[in-house]
Amino acid sequence: AAAVLAVFMWIKAVRSSRERRERLKKEAEIWKRDYELRQDFAVLTREKILSSEENRLLAGAAMNIQIKLENAGDMNGTFVSLEEEKKNVYALEYFIEDAETSLSAFFKNNGSPLTDSVPSALKAIGETEILKIYKKIAPMYDPDSEVSVNYDEIGKADEEFAESFDPERLKKSAADYIKNNIDIFFDKE
Repeated sequence: AAAVLAVFMWIKAVRSSRERRERLKKEAEIWKRDYELRQDFAVLTREKILSSEENRLLAGAAMNIQIKLENAGDMNGTFVSLEEEKKNVYALEYFIEDAETSLSAFFKNNGSPLTDSVPSALKAIGETEILKIYKKIAPMYDPDSEVSVNYDEIGKADEEFAESFDPERLKKSAADYIKNNIDIFFDKE
């Protein structure tokens, strides 16, 4: 019995160790990606915007904005005072990243002013179908709203969202949006 218990505990320890290694590996990849974005997009030039890969431009422009927000004393206040186009790009980056799990996961992980900026961002890049789904459940996650949380509606919205959500399409639309508004995004200093 002791040998069986020891084998069982050993298997459990190996499984736990493997899961921890995988989690740490994913976290290291995120840190590496963020570091590279900080290095590559600390200064955003016209040339950088025009030459960046479409699937990387959104993350780079958002990182450029993030760096400026971090250097400000009041991140939320500084975010609110940004140009609408910059708010849209910043909101899109975090929306795409957090909504990959589900739309409800995005709401669980974020709050105002980010969640308030997503509708404008989706509208700006022409994502009307996703915007409709977003608006269905947004009031349920708004602490100032009197709309009750309805888990059935959230589940339906998550399913509908999963069918419409295409991160690569969104990143391409966001890259086009950045290029169309290039004068707002490049660092003039």
